[in-house]
Amino acid sequence: MKILRYTRSIAMHDVSFDCICNNETKSADEGDGAAMSGGSAATNGQVAAGTALRQQLDGGGTTGSRATALDALKVAHRWFQAGRRIDIQAIAAELGVSRVTLHRWVGTREQLLVEVLWLNADRSIDRTADAVRQDSPPASWTAEILSRWAADVVRHPGIRHLQESEADLLARLLTRDASEFQRRMIEKVAGLLADDIAAGRVTIELEPAELAYATVRIVESFVHTPAITGGAPDPQQNARVLRALLR
Repeated sequence: MKILRYTRSIAMHDVSFDCICNNETKSADEGDGAAMSGGSAATNGQVAAGTALRQQLDGGGTTGSRATALDALKVAHRWFQAGRRIDIQAIAAELGVSRVTLHRWVGTREQLLVEVLWLNADRSIDRTADAVRQDSPPASWTAEILSRWAADVVRHPGIRHLQESEADLLARLLTRDASEFQRRMIEKVAGLLADDIAAGRVTIELEPAELAYATVRIVESFVHTPAITGGAPDPQQNARVLRALLR
């Protein structure tokens, strides 16, 4: 039996989930996948709302004993955490479904990567935000959260693997304006900045959404440096710039 706990973020209008599994994933035949209608192909990291995975994330998922799109995300995320390449054929084999079925569930490999990257980022930022709230620094909490988070990102096995093997793809999925990851990240940071502004920790006369766009771009420039300039990531400089900007 699987217990799926979903929490909806009001500020983000998005869904994150914690999946606690008490047994190993059971196999499913291709017929199960056929019942889950898929989505269209991704462009620049866009995730079609019609994929079975996105529908399950938005709608509460399932608790059946057979493999589903959520199980595919769980496997892909586990591999990402270990620094292993996310391969559609290999994930399908582990779940006991065909490659065609898996594509029906998650869309393209790029779409699945975006969901994995966002799941990892969303959870990590939330954990970091909890720690910063406990510390309650007097200056911008957003600057502190994103400074600590960026330092963790550059050490993450999954990010390091993608930067070494698919740096251009990683940058495109995370940083292009058309990227679904980019949209979610800006919305999340805008929520953090709105709290900072309301508390008087940030006094810049910009709307949270405008400031969030600039803030996210700064973080990206120091974290995804390998794909942008060919240099090494510099989370320390990222922290200095964020703390100077968000005052």
